[in-house]
Amino acid sequence: MKFGLVRHFKVDAPPLQGWVNGRQFNEWVRLYDEADIRTEEWKQPAELWDHCLCSDLPRAVDTARSIYSGSITFTEQLREIEVAAVSVSGPRLPVPWWLALGRLSWIFGHRSQPESRRTTSQRVKAAVDLLESVPQRSGVLIVTHGAFMKQLERELRRRSYQGKRMGHPRNGQLYTYEKVEN
Repeated sequence: MKFGLVRHFKVDAPPLQGWVNGRQFNEWVRLYDEADIRTEEWKQPAELWDHCLCSDLPRAVDTARSIYSGSITFTEQLREIEVAAVSVSGPRLPVPWWLALGRLSWIFGHRSQPESRRTTSQRVKAAVDLLESVPQRSGVLIVTHGAFMKQLERELRRRSYQGKRMGHPRNGQLYTYEKVEN
């Protein structure tokens, strides 16, 4: 079994510069989730894959449709790990700081985050279980999101899949993982 993970293409989101409050940050996240992608030329051979499984968020859907011409299954199970401001009435911070605080809050289980780390872990395990339960497919292309991809990679490695470590997943980059049989 072979999986190809692709992070959606770059998003043409409205920029949010300067110091913003939590409410403004949360609105920016909503607009980012709905924004179009910057279509790029994809230089990877799509015919290596028997099927494509994709997040149902617009940026992933548009990416999958531009890189894969076969059957695509869309699912919320592959959505990005949601991020929210730790406080909507708190300080004004730059967007990168809000993002970092949101991810740290997710790691440490702060109630401000829409999804807990435990829930994300269960979602990742269920996604890999589903992928592994389909025996007739030898290669599945998965189009998803950066933070979710990191968790997916961790679970694949835990299940003896090997591939190049992705570090920070790049937009439109293919990362392949194959099962190592003992």
